Amino acid sequence: MSKRPLCVAALLWAALLWLLGQMQVSGFTFQPPKLPLKISLEKAIVSGEIYKKEEYNLYTNLYIKKANLNTNSKKYSIDNVKIHIEKKRCNSLLECGDYVTVKGMLKEIPIPTNLGQFNERVHYYARGVKWYQEGNAIKILEKGFNPFLKWQDMFKEMWKNGISAVVPEETVGFFESLLLGEKKNLDKNQKILFQIMGCSHILAISGLHLVIIGGGLLKILRKFSIPFGIAGSISGIIMILYGELTGNGASVMRAAIMFLVWIGALMWKRTYDFLSSSALACILLLMKSPLYLYDSSFLLSFGAILGLGIIQPVLFPKSVRKRKKTFYQKGKKFFLEGIKGGIAIWVTLLPLMMYFFYEISILGVIVNLLVLPTAGILLISACVGSILGVCQIIALGKIIVIPAIFILKIYLCIGKMIQKLPFALWITGKPMLWKCVCYYMILFLLLWIKIHKAWRKSFYGILVASIFLLSGKFPWERRDVTFLDVGQGDCACIHLNDSSCFLIDGGSSSVANVGMYRILPFLKAVGIRNIKGIFVSHTDLDHISGIQELLESVEKKEISMQIETLFLSECEATKDKLKELEKMGKKAGCKVVYIKKGTKIREKNVQLECLAPNRKDLECNESSQAFRMTKGRLKVLFTGDIEGEGEKELFLELKMRGEMYNVLKVAHHGSKNSTKEELLEIINPQASVISCGEDNSYGHPHKELMERLKMHTKKIFLTMEEGEIQLVERKKSFLMESRMGKKRYLFTGNEP
Repeated sequence: MSKRPLCVAALLWAALLWLLGQMQVSGFTFQPPKLPLKISLEKAIVSGEIYKKEEYNLYTNLYIKKANLNTNSKKYSIDNVKIHIEKKRCNSLLECGDYVTVKGMLKEIPIPTNLGQFNERVHYYARGVKWYQEGNAIKILEKGFNPFLKWQDMFKEMWKNGISAVVPEETVGFFESLLLGEKKNLDKNQKILFQIMGCSHILAISGLHLVIIGGGLLKILRKFSIPFGIAGSISGIIMILYGELTGNGASVMRAAIMFLVWIGALMWKRTYDFLSSSALACILLLMKSPLYLYDSSFLLSFGAILGLGIIQPVLFPKSVRKRKKTFYQKGKKFFLEGIKGGIAIWVTLLPLMMYFFYEISILGVIVNLLVLPTAGILLISACVGSILGVCQIIALGKIIVIPAIFILKIYLCIGKMIQKLPFALWITGKPMLWKCVCYYMILFLLLWIKIHKAWRKSFYGILVASIFLLSGKFPWERRDVTFLDVGQGDCACIHLNDSSCFLIDGGSSSVANVGMYRILPFLKAVGIRNIKGIFVSHTDLDHISGIQELLESVEKKEISMQIETLFLSECEATKDKLKELEKMGKKAGCKVVYIKKGTKIREKNVQLECLAPNRKDLECNESSQAFRMTKGRLKVLFTGDIEGEGEKELFLELKMRGEMYNVLKVAHHGSKNSTKEELLEIINPQASVISCGEDNSYGHPHKELMERLKMHTKKIFLTMEEGEIQLVERKKSFLMESRMGKKRYLFTGNEP
């Protein structure tokens, strides 16, 4: 490292930024920016220039930079803003580069309320976007205020048209993603296949694009005898412009900086050092945006560089042999180097992949051996063919793009074959941060051992042990029950062990695609690979919408999770919905079982006893399933949306039993017509959980219900305030912990 002062500087700079963040210094944390007092955010007026525009069927997303909050004839700088506005309210003449004012509610970018949920704040803050705005009205103040942004957007649209002109319709989304970083038209099935193959990097603009484009352009210019300095400068400028066009991702900016350093080194006849140039790129990117330090794309990009620059040379030292090689020997060397590079990158990025994505592709290293040699051909063919499409030389463009289409079909065929394998993806769970730190400390210790040739026999054993450290769980990491925040809806996870669970309900009326964006990420993050059973309390969408998504994904083999059994209850009022859900369950390979009062399900040390329904002639909510869950000494009562006649029958059953409960999952999201006082008097819960959405139109939880609960329970948890709530049994107590409030409540005497 003494020969690479830039590498040391990059490490110190990153450490300093992390310390400033820990000290809560403004600009280095994810705390929302402070605004002047007495400013109403409900009718905020924001002005700025549009730098990105995303159009969908019903709405448009606008990204405004150099934004100002206008109030009382004053302007307050608020960085960048993402605006969500209905298409009918959006001026059709809007273009990138226009200076506009937008009226509407200004909102903080939310933080994840469940483990595994995508962290919008980290993603957008790293890119300078600090606010969301729900736009009601928009006005153009100056047309074409920033000509560069306007021309850039025009060129992007032309390129999109060029792509559409030369490739088949079903592949347009893929090539837009490949060449422009635009994923909105990307086919969902194609995206999933690339994830299964461990090749999602193909769908993003990466350093490979700039190396091929910049390096290829440099070679072409040199063929025309253009001086190296001029050719290099032109190539560098084109790379920067391409990076701007595609959104200036971390990996793109890194590659552009490293390319320019390489050009400069050759121009000034200096030695180019791969690691030093990447360190310089790291310093410059973190100077531009210190919060990139927490961004997955930034960490993965530089992690891959470290894998190739540090890990690979130590794991696979090169032997010096200066002899002429045959074509076969060159091919063999290329193949072996690909394997070595893939292993080095995999070993380096493993904790990051687990921490950010909770699963890894088992065959990813092998598949990437095919991808790496052909990705360049794919990119060049697609790039040249689409540019010919832009120039209206469509016939030639269609011929040039044939290799790209052929390679894409090979990729998709491989993906479909791997998709059929039960072990294609390994759900690892999200390791705790200290485990990732330990892994890297062990890894660098092993490199030292390898270099100094000490303890060589134990090298790979220690490496494998460190991998198990990442994926294994200690006793203090276990959970017993987790109540998820799904907005206005319900979902509870009963943990059986580190990799299996029961689900009780799973749906929402306020969160779109709740199964894919909240329930599934949580299950992956805690390492669930097998859902032993899903209990459907009743068929309202706010209880089953996410379950339907999971069943569809399992049926299409889009996820590597298994669902064994679907537990339903008969209800005459909703028999059509039940039949539809039963059909979906069978298609997903589930066993469908109808249960009623008295049914008992035991798995390991968990027992679920159905307390309701006892009749099938009740209304949907009245016939909700209710469960008595026991795990060790812990007792939890789940009540679905039960009310009316169903609650009366449940009350009689509980009165006859005369037993109290540690935790009550409050019925019907806190409705005033459920969870009557006489029921609370019998069960006398130590803690109560209400699952409801913020600002819901029903007014849940109702004041009357809250007053009843306060009289009969020690602590009330609301998912809309606390986020995900986890429950853990201890020897003589039980612990409840909220994610948002980061509060821990220890209830002593877990025998109610």
